[in-house]
Parts: sequence; C-alpha cells; structure tokens
Amino acid sequence: MLRKKDLVITPNLKSTFERINQHLYAKLKHMDTDTRTRSKEIINLLLCKLVDKISKDSEDILDFSIRNEENEDLLFKRIYNFFEDNVKSRYNDIINENEHVGLSANLVYIVVQELQNYSLVQSSKDILSDAFEIFVSKVLKEAGGQFFTPPNIIKFMVNYLDPDIDSKILDPACGHGGFLLEVKDYLLSKFKKEDNDSNVPKIISNICGIDKDSFLVRICRLYLEILSGEHANIFCEDSLDIENYRDSTRAKIQEGSYDYIFTNPPFGARIPINSEEILKNYELGHVWKNTHENDWVMQDKLIKRQPPQILFIERCIQLLRVGGKLGIVLPEGIFGNPTNRYIWEYIHQKGMILGVVSLDQNTFQPFTCNKTSILFFQKLDIIPTEYSVDFAIVDNIGHDKDGKDLFKLNKDGSYKHDDEGRPIINDDLIDLHNDLQKVEDFNYLKEQKVFKLKNNLIKNKIYIPYYYTGVEKTLNLLAKDKNFELISIKQLTEDKIIYTNKNGYIPRGDEIGSQVYGLGDIPFIRTSDLNNWEINLNSNKHTSKEVHEKYKQKQNIEVGDILLVKDGGSNLIGKTGYVSDLDTNIIIQSHIFQFKTLE
Repeated sequence: MLRKKDLVITPNLKSTFERINQHLYAKLKHMDTDTRTRSKEIINLLLCKLVDKISKDSEDILDFSIRNEENEDLLFKRIYNFFEDNVKSRYNDIINENEHVGLSANLVYIVVQELQNYSLVQSSKDILSDAFEIFVSKVLKEAGGQFFTPPNIIKFMVNYLDPDIDSKILDPACGHGGFLLEVKDYLLSKFKKEDNDSNVPKIISNICGIDKDSFLVRICRLYLEILSGEHANIFCEDSLDIENYRDSTRAKIQEGSYDYIFTNPPFGARIPINSEEILKNYELGHVWKNTHENDWVMQDKLIKRQPPQILFIERCIQLLRVGGKLGIVLPEGIFGNPTNRYIWEYIHQKGMILGVVSLDQNTFQPFTCNKTSILFFQKLDIIPTEYSVDFAIVDNIGHDKDGKDLFKLNKDGSYKHDDEGRPIINDDLIDLHNDLQKVEDFNYLKEQKVFKLKNNLIKNKIYIPYYYTGVEKTLNLLAKDKNFELISIKQLTEDKIIYTNKNGYIPRGDEIGSQVYGLGDIPFIRTSDLNNWEINLNSNKHTSKEVHEKYKQKQNIEVGDILLVKDGGSNLIGKTGYVSDLDTNIIIQSHIFQFKTLE
C-alpha cells in the first residue's frame, strides 16, 4: 500500500509524461478522439492525483495508486469513483455534470502506474505547464498562436517587477495560469510558512485571469483552487472584446485598477483581429500616420486588421492603474520594425519603458522558433523627460532547440556542478533580475550583455538591445573613420537610389504556406538560407513552378538585388545575399527585405 509519505521526487517529470503520451498515441491513434479530448482526460487524472495528495495526511494510504493484486478493472472503478466523489463533487461549479473519466481501464492503469510514486508538486515548479507541453501544445499552436510560457521566463518577469502582497494582479491571456501561480508562490515566499494560512486568501482574492479558451479557463481555476483552497477569479472572455464581457466579468475586471499585469498573449499575423467592433475600442486599432521625422499621429480611420499582440499592449495599459507595471512577452519584430514605430509612439504617450530583454531564439522551442522579447512598462500621467531603460540579451535559456536541458560546461567539455554535485543549468535568466539592479550605462567600447541606456539615446524607437551592442557600436566606430561616409537607407530611398513600393516601404517576401512545400524544384529562400552575401539554393524547402508564377511578378527578383534578413534571432538579422544570374528563379520569405537599386 502506497502512503503519502512514500512519494518521491522525479528529476524529469516531462519524460514520464512523454512515455504516457506514447502509450496514448499507440492506443488511440485509430480512434475518433482529437488531441484536446485526450488531453482533457489526462488532465482529469492529474487533478485526481493532486487532490489525493493534498487531501491526505502523511500516513494515509493514497487512492491514486495500484493496490495489492489489483487488476485494471478494479483500479479503473476506484479512480472513476474518486473523480466523481472527490474532484467533480468538490468543484461542481467548474466541472460539467456529464464529465467522467473517459479513458479505458488499460490506459488508466498505465497512467497510474507511471505517476503513482511521484510527488507532482515537488517534482515540478508547474505541473500543468509540463503536462501541456507534452499533451496540448500542438493543438493550441494550431488553434490560435498560443504557446505556454517557460517557467524560467515567468519566474524572471515576476522577480523583476517584484509585486507585493497587497497588489492587484492580472493576466489577460492566462492560459492554464502559469503567471498567476508564480505570483502566488512568489508572494508567499516573502513570509514565514506559519503565516501562509492567513496570506493565501488575500493573495488569491487579488489575482485575476482571463482567457477565451474555456478548456484552459476551467483548468486554470481548478489548478489554482486545488493548490490554494480558495475561490479563483478566472474568467472566460475574449480580453480584447470589451463590449461583450459578461456582467460578472465587467464587475471584477475594471480599467485602471491593476497594480501589475504579467502576460504572454497569443501572437501571429495569421490570427488578425479584423472586427470593427473590437478595433474601434483601441487607439492601436486605428491607422497611424508618420507626419514628421519619427512623429506618428493617430487617424480617425480604423485599420483593416491588427495582430492580437498589438491590441493586447493597449488592453494591458487600459487595465493598469496609474503607477501600475506591465511585463509582456512580444515578437521581437515589434521592437525594431520601422512599420511598428507608431506602437512606441503610443507607449511613450502612456508611460515609461522600464526594460527590454531579448530572449534566445530557442526560448519557445521545440514548438516555435519565433524570436521574442520581454517589455517592462510603467503607466504614468506625468512622464519624466529623461530616464534610463534596462536592456539585456539572453543567449542561454537552459534548453536547446529540441527542448533538452543544456548545462554549463568546463573548458574540457565536462559539466559544471553545484555544491550538491548537480549539473548547473545554463540559464542566463536565473540571476538576471539581480544583474539588472546593478547594471552599468551602455559603453560601445565594452562588451556588454546587460546595460542601461538613457531614453533620449534610443535611436528611431529601436528597442532591440543588440542593435546597440552590434550595429550602433559598429556605426560609432565607422563614423570616426574618414574612409567611410555613412548614409541612411531612408536617405537612399528619398534620393531615388533604392526602390520602394507604392506604400513607400522596402519590399519584402511572402509566406507561401507549408502545404506547397515539396511540389517542385523552385527554392523557397528563408532567413537561414542567406549568409556572407550568398544565397543557398539547396534550401530544404522547394515548391513548384506554378507556385513560383504566382509570386514572380510581385517579387521581381533580378540580378543585383540584395536580400537582407529583417527579423529573427540576433544570429540572423542582417544576414545578406546578393542575387546573381543563377539566383533569380526563387521565392523569398516574408522575413527578408529586397533591396533593388534604381541607378
């Protein structure tokens, strides 16, 4: 008989979930069950295990275990009844009456067998994050650009902004509640354990979450309530669709009332907001016009569509009180693209940039290679004319592109170990919040990954830190060399030396869609195919001549064109390729600028 005191910690809970997922796939791949349904079944069993552990004393025998000589059918009946009597009945306002344990007796037996000996709470900082990474991430990516935020990102963001126990805190795209759980743990860590009983109700009552995915909202509420024992303020709404909030949501979620907002909103050009009913409620839902040098003014006309992450910036600022602070994960292109500079005009009108942290390309791998940065912001009525902005470049995120842990190495290639003999994870974020407290001013003569820069030294609303450590540093050195004359691309376009499209922008490529890969021999050139002025025609993505014809006239690739990577990782931005007479039959990706000379 397994007792609560017998539970042990597993160093890699995700590998256990991987084994379970392999069993699920093998057993269910020919059945009519989608990924979300299978995921829900696993989550229900995880909830059974959590409730079982939390409700038991040290010497108690656990229900979530295989008892002596117990067969699959007997175990299934016991787990089925446990879910009905101890999970569903306790949380009947969250779990539907018609919901039951739906996996077969054989699969329930396998799941219990794999998990029974482990303490999930002690084995993982965020159990559901690990579970969703294995069971749910693919379906969420396909459904709406959602990616679960790695726990080390969450922990760093909360540490950097440092909320206190009286703070009102919100995540308007809360998912399963990763930020909210970290805030709870962070605030409790400030007090003695014996004070937690009195502090938990206050903390949970001050925490709110919103998500439009009803499955995630339900799980977030359950998770918070199981771990805290308190009612959780989690609402199922489209955060951006303000006018259609339910009355109960509107009563709790009020603009100008939150001290801290932490969020990682869904993002992507493929899930734009095009509803006028939503866009009209946002300044960033309107067209902005560049009237003078870097001077953007909002127009009366609504924009046709806007990626959700841009509207989320404004929604967060609407919800903050004056003096409140925001930490938000955003695609890195927003921080430097010329077409996005009106966003920074809006942000500057509303408060002060506290910091920008550029994250490693592998941060959200193995699920997406999207390059992201964190924006920290404070809402103010009176904005100082001069202040410093924290910048940091994170090169090591603790895992590789396959999601496998990366450890610090000695010069001979062996692992570095801590005082207890454990290999040390190679993660710049662990101490970054401390490093930013003692950060030095930017100095282009030094090698710096962490620095601060006066706001009046920010060039052209560019908030990409390696622009200053790389491009700006190089430009400063070249400017002092009499052998060079520096001319801006803007000047070259105004002098009609470089071609611009009808909107006045440098043209860029297109996305052709993965469904047409492999249809022929025409190379689809991506950011990784440009380097040292060469174009890799052996790209592993090719398409047909028919697809090429669709883009041939628009892209008009000619000898002498210069292709330049516009966004992506710091190891990709600025990579170039020169189009020779061998390179004209190609299609270029949307992340690539095409420079064409007119003279």
